[in-house]
Amino acid sequence: MVKGKNKRLFAGYYKKYDNSLIYVVTLVTDVDTGAESVIFHEGVYAENVTFKSMSRESFCETVEVDGELVDKFIRQTNMKITEAHDTNIIEAGFNPPMKKPKKEDGDIEVFDGRMFRCSPDYVSYAKDLLENYRVDIKRYKLCVQYGRYIGVPGKEGSRCLKEDITFLRDCFKTVLVEYHQFMKERYLEGKSIRKYADEHGINRGSVVYLNQKMINAFADELRKRDESDGICRLRN
Repeated sequence: MVKGKNKRLFAGYYKKYDNSLIYVVTLVTDVDTGAESVIFHEGVYAENVTFKSMSRESFCETVEVDGELVDKFIRQTNMKITEAHDTNIIEAGFNPPMKKPKKEDGDIEVFDGRMFRCSPDYVSYAKDLLENYRVDIKRYKLCVQYGRYIGVPGKEGSRCLKEDITFLRDCFKTVLVEYHQFMKERYLEGKSIRKYADEHGINRGSVVYLNQKMINAFADELRKRDESDGICRLRN
């Protein structure tokens, strides 16, 4: 195994050689030895996760897979870090990664690029739509207002954006109306689980349970839509 001692590390998502995902939060230094450790959590979402550590040396090493040496972890620069994830990281006592300030193109806000329908399953698809809902609405309004593909990958991205936003809205006004207010506060107004629990006088565990129940219900509607249309909108 080869060590990558000088490899630069950044906060964000990394894919392990076995294709599992982790999120690197920060680096910490041992005051006695000076050795650095990587603080991370497994998976994409930061709600109710266990934070773990690994030595920088182990994190940066290469491993042998099918007779070839590959990096143990590879940074996933195309994976967007959502506002909801940043909030969860802050509530866990860590700082979110530094982000470049939004620039202005005339009167048009410039958004980070957004890829659509890259989820491996319907639960991930539902989480992706909900966590990006607030910003996706802004994207869609600007695309319509200026007749340009703003923050979306061209015509196909714009079509996916419109279709998914419309479906989400329709679901929470009809078959998922029981979750409408909760969805609005969590994902449109951006309230964290802690803030929602405090405002409604309930414990966080109950909010986590309700949140997951809503995501599962929305995922089921996304699956039914695909079955009805005879297509699959998951990652190909």
